[in-house]
Amino acid sequence: MTTAHAQAPRNARIEALRLVAILAIAVFHTFQPWFAAATADSWDVWVTSPAMLAALGCISLLGAYGNHVFFLISGLFLIPRAAAGADEPGYWREQARRTVRRAAVILLTVALYVLGALAVDAWVAPIEGLSLESPLWILSWLEFVWVYLVIVLATPLMGWAWRRVRRPVPVVWALVACVFAVNAYIAFVSPGDEVRGLLEWRKLMSAVSYLVAFLAGGALAERRIGRPGRALGCCVAASVAVEAAAALAGNTALLEALSFKSTSALSFALAVCSVAAAAARTDERMPARASALVRRLASSILGFYVAQALLSPLWRSFGWDLCLAALDHGELSLLAAGVIWSAVLLAVLLAFDQLVRIPLLRAVRIR
Repeated sequence: MTTAHAQAPRNARIEALRLVAILAIAVFHTFQPWFAAATADSWDVWVTSPAMLAALGCISLLGAYGNHVFFLISGLFLIPRAAAGADEPGYWREQARRTVRRAAVILLTVALYVLGALAVDAWVAPIEGLSLESPLWILSWLEFVWVYLVIVLATPLMGWAWRRVRRPVPVVWALVACVFAVNAYIAFVSPGDEVRGLLEWRKLMSAVSYLVAFLAGGALAERRIGRPGRALGCCVAASVAVEAAAALAGNTALLEALSFKSTSALSFALAVCSVAAAAARTDERMPARASALVRRLASSILGFYVAQALLSPLWRSFGWDLCLAALDHGELSLLAAGVIWSAVLLAVLLAFDQLVRIPLLRAVRIR
């Protein structure tokens, strides 16, 4: 691995992809209850056409897609930077300094928004499930964030090991194949109970899936995919075709399995090709103001993720009612209302984060 790879700055196209990914997650969360209703035995009560069912199936891929994009991009930068200095004196000291700084950003972000959610619950509107008497909701509602924190803490060790593996890229892709083979077994054969404990093995496979996405990001940094734009187009076409075929056949069990939690191979493939396509191009042709805006908004993605998770009982209820009212005007209105609502929620929380969290982090000098 070259030092140039290790020090490659993030470009605005990659930051724009992160914004696309967080919008994808927002849309996924908005339509999650609708997809659940559509794949239940009485799905025809909510959805009257195979086209709408196919659309919901495609939307259901977006949650895991967005999460995988985040881990892929993190691995694209963090693994090469860690591996590049793994043989240098003071490696562990320098990595510890960087890791503590990254972990502090995560923990302070969670603390800020937990306090904000408790304030909203006490003085604005009650948030179902929020309670100081049983704080386990902090773990269960923010699972993705804690997985990311653990991976960040383990990055120095991964960088050190990466440097010492003779051919890390084939090893990573072999690991990816094994993990998603197990994921396929979970999704299509043994999904388990609807409610999982935090240490249930299927639940832990979600964390493992995000770990291999992080490692795959490191593999992309070392060896890029040839013609990533074409590969992305093929993945999009294949995903739409599979979802449409399942919808036309009325096979709701297949639709559910194709996007089962974080196990979806389609979501992962789409994420890999998206990151490869974004990384293959520079942002030289992007207008300076647009580039600056993208970079600035992308810095608030962590804040958005934490805020939308902690406030989900409030915005889900409003979003559901909005979509339900839109359905009276047709299925296209339902789709439009859900997407617009997701975009508005994203814009509001990003703006709040820019006005509150980012200045606070700068004030304590960890930004």
